[in-house]
Amino acid sequence: MNFKSIILILGLSFFSLLAEDGKKIAAPVENTDLEQLSDTYENLLAKSLEDVESADDDLDIDDISANSGINPKNNPKFPKKTNSTYKPNIPANNSQFAAPSYEDMDPEKQKLLTKEGLKAIEQSEAKNNKNSIKQIARILLTNPIPEVRSEAARALGRMGRGAKALHRAIDTDAYEVRQHAYKALEKIGSRTSLKYFIKGTKSSDVDIKIASFKGLGKTKSSLGRDIIIRQGLNSRDPNVVAAALDGLGNFSRKDDLETLRRFLKSDVQEHQSGAVRGLGNSKIPESLDILSTAIGENPGLEPEVIFAISKKKTLNATLLLMKMMQTNKNENYQAIIQREINLRKAYGKYAVVKTNSATIRKLPRASSEKVLVLANTDVAKIRKVTEKRFKVKMNNAVVEDRYYLLQAVTNKEGSKKGIVEGWVFGAKINVVNIANPAKKGMEDDYADEDNEDEKDMSKETTINPEPKKNVKPTPAKKDPKDSDYYEEDEDEDD
Repeated sequence: MNFKSIILILGLSFFSLLAEDGKKIAAPVENTDLEQLSDTYENLLAKSLEDVESADDDLDIDDISANSGINPKNNPKFPKKTNSTYKPNIPANNSQFAAPSYEDMDPEKQKLLTKEGLKAIEQSEAKNNKNSIKQIARILLTNPIPEVRSEAARALGRMGRGAKALHRAIDTDAYEVRQHAYKALEKIGSRTSLKYFIKGTKSSDVDIKIASFKGLGKTKSSLGRDIIIRQGLNSRDPNVVAAALDGLGNFSRKDDLETLRRFLKSDVQEHQSGAVRGLGNSKIPESLDILSTAIGENPGLEPEVIFAISKKKTLNATLLLMKMMQTNKNENYQAIIQREINLRKAYGKYAVVKTNSATIRKLPRASSEKVLVLANTDVAKIRKVTEKRFKVKMNNAVVEDRYYLLQAVTNKEGSKKGIVEGWVFGAKINVVNIANPAKKGMEDDYADEDNEDEKDMSKETTINPEPKKNVKPTPAKKDPKDSDYYEEDEDEDD
């Protein structure tokens, strides 16, 4: 051993002692070779820490920055970098970086680690931010317990993020986690998952195949549509066909409506259910008309039709749900519809036609131009009501009521988005009030409704009623003369 080697060994020992005591080197070392050796150990240390963090740093989850990871200060188990230089104690087999063997743990330890992992996922999902997504992705890729990894995949699916981590789980994990990863990817529906969905359609695992055909529809790629039509719809498994119909609806193409209608009339229940879900995914207005007629043709599909209509956030869908709630006698279905009405916050007052027909007119008078004719049980949104009351002739009798300004949906060409407004005579409708259960009172959607007399209030049905408040009575208004509102020559006959 020469003199130079002895100097290097002594210098190395000196640096190790300083690192252990937590001290910093204030002055640079003059020996050039020693400085190079020190830099080498610095690089080795950084590399070892990068290996530990690699499960997190190189995920690049969606649009999350590579620098936005877990804060080491808030995570005591996360290795901390120091300004000191030290020689890492790395065994020859690098075993300290390997995941602990789940099989070698005793049952109590397994149960405890599973509980901790599920709790960490729950807490991170509740935060629902970039760091929490990255934390769940790390659990998905590094946790030794399959149950925890599966829950991490499901959590990413619920959050709609983390597609790249799910891709890696599919490439590296076992069948249980892969199943949940595919289902999560289907919920996300990113086009970046296209190749995984294509591969999944050929899987022997039925759950993966079903998730893949649904996911292909959400990618809205022409290749995905072609695979759905050529392979999915021709499958011998009715559940796979149903998944393909579900995915096909996402493309919202008119030429696909006939395919969905054909499977809706199938004798196979799975085909019918898949067609209903596909119609619910479609953005074509005609798909809602098909769903509205499906209940009459097959009442057993009513629950699925309700959920399919609920996916459409349009006024037409809201009015159809309201109509179903008024005509359906099943309390369970009524509760489901009421919940959906509350979720979409469709609060306000609605008109339900109670006569054979009700004419919507351009102006609040019987002689005004007709805009639309509503049939019995049709529903429209009430926007306003006249302060003045009118007496008109109906069925050879004089009837007194107000005119209501309605917003209804029509298929008439030239109408903006199929929505028209017009006035209807109040004697032809029932008023249904959808109140916000979160509020103490319901603000009126039209003027002077609080001053209606008992006759008008008796025909109003309130959903989600609130306790009545003690309000001081207001003096009744003096009734105007009949000549002020009686249109002698008007006739509102059906």
